[in-house]
Amino acid sequence: MREADAVIVGARCAGSTLAIDLARRGWDVVLVDHDRFPSETLSTHLIFPNTLARLAELGVLETLLDAHELPLLEFRLLGFGNEISGLFTPIDGLDRCAAPRRVALDEAILDTAVAAGADALLGERVAELIGSGTEEDPVRGVVLANGERVCARWVFGADGRGSTVAGRLGVEKRQPLQGEISYLFAYWLGVPDDGFATTDLGEEAAVSRWAGEDGTCLLAAWGDAEFTRGSKEERLARYLDRLRRFPQTIDADVLDRAQMVSELVVAPESLMRGFYRAPTGPGWALVGDSCHFKHPATAQGISDAVEQALYVAESLSAPQPSLENYEQWRDARAAEHYEWSFAWGRFPTPETEKIFVGWAREADAGQDVRDCLARRVEPSRVMSPERLARWFAS
Repeated sequence: MREADAVIVGARCAGSTLAIDLARRGWDVVLVDHDRFPSETLSTHLIFPNTLARLAELGVLETLLDAHELPLLEFRLLGFGNEISGLFTPIDGLDRCAAPRRVALDEAILDTAVAAGADALLGERVAELIGSGTEEDPVRGVVLANGERVCARWVFGADGRGSTVAGRLGVEKRQPLQGEISYLFAYWLGVPDDGFATTDLGEEAAVSRWAGEDGTCLLAAWGDAEFTRGSKEERLARYLDRLRRFPQTIDADVLDRAQMVSELVVAPESLMRGFYRAPTGPGWALVGDSCHFKHPATAQGISDAVEQALYVAESLSAPQPSLENYEQWRDARAAEHYEWSFAWGRFPTPETEKIFVGWAREADAGQDVRDCLARRVEPSRVMSPERLARWFAS
């Protein structure tokens, strides 16, 4: 039997960020993940300046940039013939976003956690929790699938939407929301970096294009719930056809010369349904997607994971450690952005064309759209009653 201060189940953005901060505060931390790294996971990839600044503070950004060539990108949104594009308001000098593949990002965060002193048990699964998570029987550790017991003062679930920790504790999902969009995407070589992270929206279809690390490019196609169904061959044909329908974003000649260097990733609508879970209890807490899931259309998952991890580490390392206010803090931070993300998880209608016109014509409105993604501005400011009245009156 092994003893530690904390066991963190899941070693990606949420878990390894938590491990970095706790280890640097003197905690004995054990990270457990059933995957071995580097490895991919489903993600929207985009990291906005607020989170890039956090990763810089943690030393992760330096680790990432030492290992990879990673372009920084302006943000561009196309809709109904309108373009909303430009830089973000700087945060700690950062005014662009980035989109590394998770195979690169997660390895950089994990390496930083191990360098900080965390012990990583990779390729290991958690079979059971020690303790039921009640006041009378708080969680006190985990039992691995190989039979090893790791006892700890705290067990943290950072293991995604289908969290083993949440499942063993019976923590139910609540406040569900559902969009209508599904995605097919792949990584390519030979698609030039045009300096933008672009999403090109139509009424019933959309595509996204942005450069990743080391010359890679992500090309994503959006469709309805039926879009990701069918055989492997049918999905690939549908994906390529969808990309060719948006020549303003990806030229057909460029696509013909480029090389698809990954399998086609399938993200059905059913994987993108939102929820909240109770985030903490006696001896346990949840961070990242295990705790709360927004629609990925606004790419807030990595930001949420990092911020929740840092909040938990600071709260439990205070002179009077407590997570009493964790749920209230999380819900207040998520409140407007939860429904906003699911508004983006549905295709625009002709009635919303005036919103795109307003964003494109009014520089401050377009800036607010970008800064909303970087969490400097709330959605209620982007879509203020004064703006909506003006745009729809015109």
